[in-house]
Amino acid sequence: MKFVLVFNIVLHTQIILSIEESFNYEKLNKFGLGKRIFYRRNNKYEYPEELQTKRPAPYVRSPYRNVYQGIRNKGDIRVYNKKFAYPPQASGHKLVCKGIFDCTLTHVAVETNGSIPIIFRGGVGYKYFTVIIRADPGDELSGRVRAYCARVLYNDTR
Repeated sequence: MKFVLVFNIVLHTQIILSIEESFNYEKLNKFGLGKRIFYRRNNKYEYPEELQTKRPAPYVRSPYRNVYQGIRNKGDIRVYNKKFAYPPQASGHKLVCKGIFDCTLTHVAVETNGSIPIIFRGGVGYKYFTVIIRADPGDELSGRVRAYCARVLYNDTR
């Protein structure tokens, strides 16, 4: 019994030593762990021809001609209304509409005919707004900007 036990211990230590020796051998000769593999290419000129370049995507106009923000209720009061109609220009158009109010806006409507409306600052939930409307060169700039506030049923000033 002692002989089998001693034999197993000796066998076990030899296996451990052989594993460590192989690991040390790989580590000393830099196999597997630290040595990087460099792939060399035989072909120096991978692209002898000029690469095909993609053409830039064509400009796609925004599908939105009208912008609405918020919900208009039956009793809302219109606090801003501006209509505009400008003839076409060679340089295009840029119109800026600004408004500062005493009440919080509940509905903003920017309606145009073929122009690009942008609500830049403020809008629904604020007491101000800035709207920019652009038209391309040769396009007419026409439309309307409206802003509504909720009707105040009572004035509570204490």
